[in-house]
Amino acid sequence: MTTLRGTLRSTETRESEGSGDTIGEARAAAIAGLDLDGFELLQVNTVTSKATGESTVKALARSKALRPHEATGPDYRAAAVAYRESVPEGWQAQNMHEVPE
Repeated sequence: MTTLRGTLRSTETRESEGSGDTIGEARAAAIAGLDLDGFELLQVNTVTSKATGESTVKALARSKALRPHEATGPDYRAAAVAYRESVPEGWQAQNMHEVPE
């Protein structure tokens, strides 16, 4: 019997838009609109920017939630298939390794 262990990461994200008279103000407003408790800032993009300086910026954060994951099978191939197929919706496998017997 082969056992594989690894880590799953949540795919949950949060978005926020902010506007301001400058890109810096818009960026600060977009970031302030995110609840970053348990999340990390991933990306900040300018959505619109006018010649007058007014801008709109979108901020994106992703969850930092991790959890262990394990699957077994009669051999490595079967255990790997079981591991991948048992990853729940909203999660992605980050790594996987064989557990020595």
